[in-house]
Amino acid sequence: MPLKIKWNDDRVRGATTALLLITRDRLARGATEDLIAAALADYREDPAGYKLLKATWPPTHDCGPLKQVAHKSYYQNLLSAIDRLLAKIEKSKLQFSSLRELDNWLIASLRNVR
Repeated sequence: MPLKIKWNDDRVRGATTALLLITRDRLARGATEDLIAAALADYREDPAGYKLLKATWPPTHDCGPLKQVAHKSYYQNLLSAIDRLLAKIEKSKLQFSSLRELDNWLIASLRNVR
């Protein structure tokens, strides 16, 4: 039986939150290659480890851990893009048939964030 992930499912909000937090952490450490896909892969590989780290990280809208102006700018643009995507998902009532489909959609939708 295929998995149904509806627009209001916690897994959609959880994936976007994980994407933001892990991306911010990777930027703070200087990693800049393929951030979206790498962040989602990290999240899917070790969700328990992510939950432990999440408790110690600042909230998603806090850019404090980022020192470089370019990284802060990218992260703020990513925040805005994710807010727009979540509004689009809600308005369109999108559904996904798997976590992989959700991740691929997020990667494709956020590919051009600069």
